Amino acid sequence: MDFPTIAASVAGAVGSKIAFHPLDTIRTLQQTSTNFSYVLPFARYWRGLGAAVALTTPAFTVYMVSYRQCKRELTPYLGGDAISNFVISGAVSEILSSVIWTPMEVVKGRMQILETTGKKTTFDLIRDIQKKEGPKGFFRGYWMGIGVFLPHSVVWWTTYEMIKSHLAKENPHKPLSAMQYGVASAVACTTGATASNFLDVVKTRTQLAVSDEISRLRPDDQKSVFIVARNLIREVGLFRALFKGLHVRLMHSLPSGILSMIIVETINPDLRKKDETQGIERELE
Repeated sequence: MDFPTIAASVAGAVGSKIAFHPLDTIRTLQQTSTNFSYVLPFARYWRGLGAAVALTTPAFTVYMVSYRQCKRELTPYLGGDAISNFVISGAVSEILSSVIWTPMEVVKGRMQILETTGKKTTFDLIRDIQKKEGPKGFFRGYWMGIGVFLPHSVVWWTTYEMIKSHLAKENPHKPLSAMQYGVASAVACTTGATASNFLDVVKTRTQLAVSDEISRLRPDDQKSVFIVARNLIREVGLFRALFKGLHVRLMHSLPSGILSMIIVETINPDLRKKDETQGIERELE
């Protein structure tokens, strides 16, 4: 068990989620077209934070630990700097962690789009989902989420590792700085978010389609993911659908991703021992 990575992941997940949750709320509202304003009542910015923190922590931990463990296991066969290693490790980490990410996104998203909460708490919402939809309600859009974040994760990790390797070559005897980790994360976040944005919007709308707010707005969104995509394109046109809410998504994912990776890499950097690297390279020659 990689306890240093677990501790670093928990710190990174909680820190970034609390700091940037308001931007995530705005992103969800704009993606679902339930609100286009940046100005909200103060309490509404923080709806769904409890579910986000409670489930993001184990999800991000599984994500980071499984990525690093898979990468470490594949290194003797593929090499520590091989793109194939980044691709496979990124895919494995996404598949495993999505079992936790999906319920988090469903509960968090429904809290975020509630027009008025009254006395409705996160636990009330969880009970409502369980009562009306059963356990499958928490995994609505699971396969769509895999379809979105599997390529997103592959692009993200491949970009991040390649930028990190490039920066490390500039001064091979000096560990990377927090600024350099931030640069690598920023490039990876921008690339991954842009590549997967349309599918992310469709995924979010699919997950929230059975909520009262979306049912009144687009009742046929519940039928299938293809109808969700069709309604999105009809609503704003194909070009705008590809980039809908991307600016807000980047406003959230860039600082959040940068902060979380700086925390993780500072507490427990993903370093390869020089002698281990040389031994692997000799085996692969």
